[in-house]
Amino acid sequence: LHHVWSSENIYGETLEQCSHSGMALTGYTRDGYCTDINGDTGSHHICIDLSSTTGGNFCSVTGQSDWCSSSLTCHDGGGLCPVQDWCVCQWAFASYLQYAGGCDKIQDLVCEAINMQAALAYKSMAGITKYDNALRCIESRCGVAFSKEQ
Repeated sequence: LHHVWSSENIYGETLEQCSHSGMALTGYTRDGYCTDINGDTGSHHICIDLSSTTGGNFCSVTGQSDWCSSSLTCHDGGGLCPVQDWCVCQWAFASYLQYAGGCDKIQDLVCEAINMQAALAYKSMAGITKYDNALRCIESRCGVAFSKEQ
């Protein structure tokens, strides 16, 4: 079952698509959205622009093979398109921030496509520095604040 927040973004609005025409199709179920799905242990809730030139390459910084620079099935189907706006694992995102050297050293976020579940998960782990930093980074980059009551 989906949670109330599963289709809401960090602004409490309808979750927007992460990938679009001309880029590879993202999402745990490859539907273009960073939705909250049972079985997605990676919690692929953070939409990041992997083509942005600011910050360290997500794959390199997190020690993954370089799928970030690959081409996969296009968002509109048919053929291959570059990986660009991509739903990354919220746990890997927190490590990415840590290893990249902070929020000002990472690639661009696509705020309207970040699932509220990421913020809720980080909040639930308050006191663990890397998750506190991940939440603060989303807040500063996206101009949103998460109160204790949310």
